[in-house]
Amino acid sequence: MVLGALESEVMRVCWHVGNPVTVRQVLEELNSDRVQPLAYTTVMTVMSRLAEKGMLNRTPQGRGYTYSPTAPDEAALAVREVLRAHGDAAVAHFAAEAALDPGLRDRLRRLLEESP
Repeated sequence: MVLGALESEVMRVCWHVGNPVTVRQVLEELNSDRVQPLAYTTVMTVMSRLAEKGMLNRTPQGRGYTYSPTAPDEAALAVREVLRAHGDAAVAHFAAEAALDPGLRDRLRRLLEESP
């Protein structure tokens, strides 16, 4: 698993908002339906760690930062992490799996033709 439970919640908020967010904005969104609210420092720590892992971009703004996702969704993060960890072997295994499934193979071919 690429993300822990709270990391996933934070990333979902960041993806949902669609533009750079502050810790305060994420905190308010996360706490909007919680019985036990999260502390500001908890969310700040999670977002800082996500930035250190390369999952969020951190940009200085005033005395704080804004954060934005480095990938469009959790699947993209997972693929990136698998490729970083396993490189060519992961690509070779993916190609072998795709070769066994005609539908997946056709989808992959279409995606490759569409990409720049």
